[in-house]
Amino acid sequence: MSMRHWDWSLPSGHTTFLGYATETAISTVALAPLTGLPWQAAALTLGGAAAAGTVHDLRVGTTIGTLTTRAISWLTASTWASWALATAPLTTTGWATGVGLAAVGIAANASANRTESTRSERKKLLKLRRESVGILRDWEDRMARVARIENCEGKDVEHWPGKVGYTVEIDLPSGGTNVDDLNGYGPKFASDLRLPDGCGVELFPGANRGTILIEVTLKDVITADIPYPEDYSEISLTERFPFGLYRNGEFALGSLCNDCGILVGETDAGKTNTLRVVTAQLARMPDALIWAIDTTGGGVALPWITPWATEGLASAPIVDWIAHTDDEARLMLKMAAEIIAARKAGYQQLMREQKSDNKLPISNEIPGIVIITDETASLPYDIKEMIDKIEQEGRAMRVRMLVAALRATQDAITAMMKLMSKWRVGMTVSDPEELAYLFPGYIKIDPKDAPVAGSGWNMHTRLGPKKPTAMKVWRLVDELMDTICAATAARRPKLDDLSATVDTGEHYPQRWARTLPDLYKGQKLTESAQHAVDNAGEIIAAATLLASDPVPAGTGAAAPAAAAVVPAGFEGFGGAAELFAAVTAQLDPNAVPVAVPASPPPTAVPQAAPLPRPTRPVDPREQGWELLVAAGETGYTPKLLHEALQQQLGKATPAPRTVGGWLIKWAEDGKAIKDDSGQYTRYIVREAAAQQPSTAPAAAAGPKTAALPEGIDAALVLQAIDLVVSTQFGSASMVQRKLRIGFAVAQNLMDFLHQLGIVGPSDGSKAREILVSTGDLEATMMRLADELGYTARDLGAMGLAAAAASHTKE
Repeated sequence: MSMRHWDWSLPSGHTTFLGYATETAISTVALAPLTGLPWQAAALTLGGAAAAGTVHDLRVGTTIGTLTTRAISWLTASTWASWALATAPLTTTGWATGVGLAAVGIAANASANRTESTRSERKKLLKLRRESVGILRDWEDRMARVARIENCEGKDVEHWPGKVGYTVEIDLPSGGTNVDDLNGYGPKFASDLRLPDGCGVELFPGANRGTILIEVTLKDVITADIPYPEDYSEISLTERFPFGLYRNGEFALGSLCNDCGILVGETDAGKTNTLRVVTAQLARMPDALIWAIDTTGGGVALPWITPWATEGLASAPIVDWIAHTDDEARLMLKMAAEIIAARKAGYQQLMREQKSDNKLPISNEIPGIVIITDETASLPYDIKEMIDKIEQEGRAMRVRMLVAALRATQDAITAMMKLMSKWRVGMTVSDPEELAYLFPGYIKIDPKDAPVAGSGWNMHTRLGPKKPTAMKVWRLVDELMDTICAATAARRPKLDDLSATVDTGEHYPQRWARTLPDLYKGQKLTESAQHAVDNAGEIIAAATLLASDPVPAGTGAAAPAAAAVVPAGFEGFGGAAELFAAVTAQLDPNAVPVAVPASPPPTAVPQAAPLPRPTRPVDPREQGWELLVAAGETGYTPKLLHEALQQQLGKATPAPRTVGGWLIKWAEDGKAIKDDSGQYTRYIVREAAAQQPSTAPAAAAGPKTAALPEGIDAALVLQAIDLVVSTQFGSASMVQRKLRIGFAVAQNLMDFLHQLGIVGPSDGSKAREILVSTGDLEATMMRLADELGYTARDLGAMGLAAAAASHTKE
């Protein structure tokens, strides 16, 4: 038999315990003639109970009035019980006295208990107010010390639940000071408060421009994993949806109905998990159709169709269309552009009836379309242009984009994407400068505010927060994704009939036949997925469909028909005649140009023939690489490469900063070599650089000078020579500080420079005499570099300007 679990929580209150003690005292007195207990027993027992009860009341913070009432009750009961035991057996008068005292005690304690909660709340509130006054005074002092803003006045403090943090409202002094003057002071305030990583200080506008709100996080809620809440109820695309938590416990919200979104995060920053959480929230929306572009393998969208495609856990795919190749993406975006045009005309009457301000009212029957695009940097230039077009034109017709990239650079996030995306999320980064392009005006982002994977900054330029605010994205595990698929599959919408009848819509039903065999090679599909493949007809690749379509990708206009003569009505337009003559020559290069009649109409019009499919725009990055390869051993500096691209691409040329980023990335990937030997950094394709003579010191070559001291290499010697001669200051401590070496190494290094004739002998703590003038620095460096086995190019790569200048002159 198991031991019984005694519930000691029942008589937890002081009043219940007092009642039990009173009952025991009365019973003891009533049985006194039989037990023969002395009066001291009641005095000691009830006196000890009175002392214990008083200690308990003091520990829990009972108010003075209630504590006094209870203490008097204990002492009265002890006195009566002691007297009763001493005079037992009691008479009727004695019992009546006891009953009367008990009634008075019960009434007094009942009254005290009724008012105790109110008194306790008042006491807590008073304590909180005292703390708040202290916080306000501290912040007034902190504003003066850290931000140099005097005469601030603290107005109110709001404490967050669980003592996680608080919000301070402060009136700024007169004179025009506003919240913008405090940009970048959050990390400084956090340092002054000695807050740990994951906590921080954020500033927001208050009720007016002269008031600010300061949110202070005292407990780290960023570093801990916050699981995705298991809520699969219906939500709508027309409303903002949560995807994580701010440090103050409020929801971090996203929006993809009226606005497009941007998500940037480096490797292992939690970008994929964020896309999963956003997709899970979209899956709960019966008025949102999800399309996905992921040409790097479809990994972002695959978990949302696998429960339907191969496991049979879901009755329908969560993602309605996956573009896993560039051509499939072109086909998807082409159809999206056609849907925007068709909806504008086809649903005009519906918008008028609904009085929706010329915006399409969406529902399960007419869903909005959200296209999630991952790794935009790897997409060709023409696909990015199609994304830009959809972002510009799709807002009113509820066709929106969420683009994700590893870096916030123009080659990954175009200027139009950034302009049209009001919702922006940047995940944790190692360098805050990475987010400068995404969050213009807020370069001073402290990485310590979001130090772990899954954390980052959320911003909405229209709905707020209008500045990057630290948050933590919910953690969504694979098992829960399967549960979400099963719970939300039945509510997934279908493409409305009007949108399905656009020109490219004839290829829409075959989307699974084009994608599933590639995505699940060799795997057995479920009956439902196999049915979608088998009943789609012949599997035709998206590239074939695009090639057979005379309409240029991304446009809704038909290609102009060719004609050998000018059509009726265009006889008087010389420009039109020249146009059609050029078309004829383009169609048949061997044809002899035919003179166009001035006025007689043509007697026959030949069969129209489609123009050759226009070539897609060249990706500027690919063009830049081709130029770098063509340059061979000469290579390019960032400036010269940008100028060369500008001559070929004109206004389509990316910014110089973007071109420089390409070169740095190519060097990091090992495709190019970075050459710092000249005045300007030059980049050379690795294959071309391999043909140049090596500039590294020969392995067998040793210095012709005195043997190098232990722990000192030739490169360190040359750097020290350049430093002390150029500054004309021979101090070992200066060498230690500038070259970041130990003091003992710095002293040995200075002694070696004395052997080389660069500096004079040691003279105690005084700086050594410099024996080489700055004018002789170049010659001295080149002589010693040759003896140590280095060339001018090596010196330039080490950043030794004097030697590099000498090399440039040569």
